[in-house]
Amino acid sequence: MAEARREHDWSIASSHMALLAEVNRDRKRRRKPYRPAEFNPLIIAKQPAIPTSVQQLSGILGVQFSPKS
Repeated sequence: MAEARREHDWSIASSHMALLAEVNRDRKRRRKPYRPAEFNPLIIAKQPAIPTSVQQLSGILGVQFSPKS
């Protein structure tokens, strides 16, 4: 219950911080708007996956790859 309360409080606080930053944002220096997730320390940003092929992975691992026909 305390964890949910903390998440709720951070959600509200990060929304307020994003709104304040957005109002004062210089549109020439920062083109994209601020989002509350940027100010919430409880949200862990996930790195997007890098698309790779099997041939690239075999080259990195040093393994010979022969596609089946």
